[in-house]
Amino acid sequence: MNIASEREKKNYAEYIRLTEREFKKMTDRFGLHQTKHRMKRLNEMKLKGKRPLNMKSDFQALIAMTPRTVEPIREKRTIEQIKQILRARSYRDYFMFLLGLNTGLRVGDILPLKVGDVRSKRYINIIEEKTNKPKRFPLNREIREYISDYTIGMSEEEYLFASRMTKQPIQRDRAYKILKDAAEEAGAEYVGTHTMRKTFGYHFYKKYNDASMLQKIFNHSSQSVTLKYIGISQEEIDDAIDDFSL
Repeated sequence: MNIASEREKKNYAEYIRLTEREFKKMTDRFGLHQTKHRMKRLNEMKLKGKRPLNMKSDFQALIAMTPRTVEPIREKRTIEQIKQILRARSYRDYFMFLLGLNTGLRVGDILPLKVGDVRSKRYINIIEEKTNKPKRFPLNREIREYISDYTIGMSEEEYLFASRMTKQPIQRDRAYKILKDAAEEAGAEYVGTHTMRKTFGYHFYKKYNDASMLQKIFNHSSQSVTLKYIGISQEEIDDAIDDFSL
C-alpha cells in the first residue's frame, strides 16, 4: 500500500485501522452489524497478540475472517426486545418469531404453513424439509391463543406468512433479513434463520435439563449433537474454566 493510502487510514476501533474506502467495502459486503463484530474479534486477537501474521493489513484480516456460527438468544430480555421491535413493524413477522420460538421448527418448515395446518390444532403435523420424514410438533397453550387471534378472518388455505404482494409464502432470505434487522436493533449477535430453533432448544434444556427429550424433538443422532447445536457444550466448558484456578 502506498504512503498516501496509509495516511488516509483512521481508527475505526481502538486498534483497527482502515481507509474510508476499505470500511465502505466491508459494510457493503457484510453489513454494518457484521463489520463491527469482525472488528471487535480482530481487536481482541490483536490485544492478545494473535493477529494473523500472514495478513498485510487489518482490511485483509477482516475480509478473511470466517463468519461466526449462528447462536441461540440466551438472554430473555433480548428475546422480549426483539418481540417488541417485530410487533411494532409487522404482526406477521412478530408471529413468525413467536411460532419459531415456541415450536422449535426450522424456518423452512414454518414458512409454507397454511392456516388450516395450525388453527384449532394441538399439534403441527409436517413433512420435515431436511429429513423428508413426518413429524408432529406440539403447540403450547399460549401459542394456540396467538394462532387463534392471528388467523381471525383468514381462510384455511391462506399462508400464515404470505407476502403482501404475491400472497405466496415469504422466502427464506426475506425471513433472515427480518430477524437480522430486529436482532441488530436489539443488540443480539450471530443471528440467523436457525436462531429461533436454537433459542427454543437452549431454553428448553435450561428449564428441564433433559437432553434426551430435546434430541427426540430435534431428530438428532445423539445428545452430544443436540447440546453442541444449542451451544450448551461450549458454554459449560467456558463456565467450568471460568471457575477453575490453581
